[in-house]
Amino acid sequence: MEPKDVPYLLLGAMSTIREETKKTVDDLVERGKKGPGKGSKGLAQADKAVKDLVDKGRKEREDLLNAIGKEVTRILDSMGAITKTDIRSLEKKLAKIEKKLK
Repeated sequence: MEPKDVPYLLLGAMSTIREETKKTVDDLVERGKKGPGKGSKGLAQADKAVKDLVDKGRKEREDLLNAIGKEVTRILDSMGAITKTDIRSLEKKLAKIEKKLK
């Protein structure tokens, strides 16, 4: 994957999440129309379904961000980009050298 492909990765991931969410919501609506959605038992089922949907969305968001972060890191590494960690390491080494020179 090239750096120029990262925006397409993001758009594809967002599209996939949107489609999955729409399917889940449509499924919940159908279950509500067909199922035993009467009374407190139906409300409890609906609450659980919504909670599950929110939890799934959070998990998928975290997974997506982790995947994007790994891909960006891989791209930057392949380009030889300097990271904050590299700079901090150099600053520490420079401070040790300065201290020895004094």
